[in-house]
Amino acid sequence: MKIRAILLATSLISSSAFASTLNFDYVEAGYATVSFDDSRFDPKGLGLKLSKQVEENFLIKASYIGTSDSDDHDDYELGQLYVGFGFLKQLEGDKAIEISPYYGKLKSDIEYTNNIRSNKSSYDTKAYGLEANYHFAFSEAVDMLVGAGYERLEFDSESENNTFYQVQLNYNFSKRFTFNFSHKNVKSYKNTGLNIRYNF
Repeated sequence: MKIRAILLATSLISSSAFASTLNFDYVEAGYATVSFDDSRFDPKGLGLKLSKQVEENFLIKASYIGTSDSDDHDDYELGQLYVGFGFLKQLEGDKAIEISPYYGKLKSDIEYTNNIRSNKSSYDTKAYGLEANYHFAFSEAVDMLVGAGYERLEFDSESENNTFYQVQLNYNFSKRFTFNFSHKNVKSYKNTGLNIRYNF
């Protein structure tokens, strides 16, 4: 009976320690790229992200991606701002499910230049989305996110509805710092990033 009790206690302690590898309190920054199916631009820049777990089953998060590109005549800038919150369902051990609605705003600026003059145009797009993410850890050092969702883009005169998928691979090289690769694939665009994360 004593042996069984000791094994059970050890199992619970190990499970709790291992579950802590899934951290939802962090800030991160890194290199970001955006690609479009029908565009000559391939903007690159900076990505920023914040996540804070405020209750056991609730978190808030925000992100910003600022990128730019240019060719011989034109300059292109794109800013993507997203804010949202998430509901967490902790699963056994090292797994969790996250359901998160979010709101986003995409702002693009294009400056056209020719031999006579230059002209600048700006476009604002609103985004409304819902994503479902599955978080799981391979070990204390490596964990992953795989997710899918729906996003509605509202332009000035029309709207577009898309599904998307996303993946993120995290390598925790210390208790406080994580390196990750992230990719989000929407029909209209794709976001890819290499980031350094500070866990708090």
